[in-house]
Amino acid sequence: MQVLVSNFTEEQLDRYEMYRRAAFPKAAIKRIMQTITGCSVGQNVVIAMAGISKVFAGEVCEEALDYMDSLGESGPLQPKHLREAARRLREKAHFPKASKTNVFK
Repeated sequence: MQVLVSNFTEEQLDRYEMYRRAAFPKAAIKRIMQTITGCSVGQNVVIAMAGISKVFAGEVCEEALDYMDSLGESGPLQPKHLREAARRLREKAHFPKASKTNVFK
């Protein structure tokens, strides 16, 4: 890993550092999980779910960036990019089934 990081460009190193620092608040993850399950959730489970959530958010963003590139657009991601990314991931079965209250519709 050190060899890989040492060969990063300045831009890649900045992105990697931002990725390493980014995290979902564990208290919020724990509260959501306890609301859904109706029981107490252990700290290790919360840590695992926070990691899974981070990977999932990354997949949605990467798909949105791919879509944005296919349109020839640049700049920050917009809601239309995220909606299309969600649609594409749903088609690939990498995304949960939509409900009537889904934000991405």
